[in-house]
Amino acid sequence: RVAWALAQILVIARGAIEVQDSHSEIFLGYYDIFTRGAFGNYRDILREISYSPLMAENLSFLQSKSAAYIWETQDKISFADENFSREIMQLFSTGLVKLNLDGTPVLDDLGNPILAYTNDEIMSFARVWTGFDYQQGRGNLEDSKWSGNRHDPMKIQS
Repeated sequence: RVAWALAQILVIARGAIEVQDSHSEIFLGYYDIFTRGAFGNYRDILREISYSPLMAENLSFLQSKSAAYIWETQDKISFADENFSREIMQLFSTGLVKLNLDGTPVLDDLGNPILAYTNDEIMSFARVWTGFDYQQGRGNLEDSKWSGNRHDPMKIQS
């Protein structure tokens, strides 16, 4: 039950991942993250889903490149994808506003909730999530026609 509840919070959208209907092994592998960590540390679960190729495809940080890399290789101004950094802060961890120990929002002098982070912090955090890519494909998996590897944790390319 705990694994199922975690899977409802740290959800991936099947429609965001291009895969044939008969290929269930990658989704079972993702769910195994929650069965292994159900009674462990939430931080460890966040780390594992952060290296999951399925989460990277779902929240579009797979193969995201830094602004410096894009400038050097393509002579273009570009910014790192902010989707995962926003989701991990907003939905998976800190939330939108700072909270008191009793769970009520921390308020400023005017009675407005104080934000937990700014867009500048999200942009900075997005730079951390660049360079992630698939591991080398393996021959013992159900999808032999596809060259990527959605089973193993991603690698970081410089």
